[in-house]
Amino acid sequence: MESGRNEFQVEFNTIHESVGESIWRDLRVVFRRMGLVFIPGISSLRAELNDWELWGPLFICMSLSVILCLEAKDEASTVFTVVFLVVWVGSAIVTLNAQLLGARISFFQTVCLLGYCEFPILLSAALCILWNHVLSASLAVVLRFVSVAIAVSWSTLAAATFLSDTNVPPGKLGLSLYPVLLFFLALGWMVLIGFQQHHTNTASPPSSIPPTPALSSSTPTP
Repeated sequence: MESGRNEFQVEFNTIHESVGESIWRDLRVVFRRMGLVFIPGISSLRAELNDWELWGPLFICMSLSVILCLEAKDEASTVFTVVFLVVWVGSAIVTLNAQLLGARISFFQTVCLLGYCEFPILLSAALCILWNHVLSASLAVVLRFVSVAIAVSWSTLAAATFLSDTNVPPGKLGLSLYPVLLFFLALGWMVLIGFQQHHTNTASPPSSIPPTPALSSSTPTP
């Protein structure tokens, strides 16, 4: 009984920690899981996501939305809403598709996984800002495309590694991964379109219409 009481106290001792300690502990978990996305294929990612949370995916989604809003100054609110809806509605659709195909995984666990797997796309969006400010226009276009392509591939690989371990029937694994690829391709395309539109607007200055000469109101005298 004494050992059971000690285990109970150890398990729930976080109630005595300060607010700052709780925030710092949650931040360490979020940053550790972001790092695990860059090492697909390890079992630690699945073990981590068994204890799912949505703080990390929310932070990644908000950061990506803010970055794209900074590029679309005239339609910032519309871009923010579209990105936010695409991320969360797309995650829900991919999750339901995996469950209908027989994957043994909870709904929020898959949403948590897809949210963390968006982290490479967030980094590519941040790199696109850097390319636009320090490189020429033609070179920036090439590096934007390369950065987003690598990010989409890495995000898909990380998500596929996890979904392949959810007991999906072998013949249906491709059907479960196809919406994941479309989901990350949509996010990557939004990043490319957002930065390309910003570059087009800044590259072409508004055309100035020369003033028309005023018509003389004087009439010739006979």
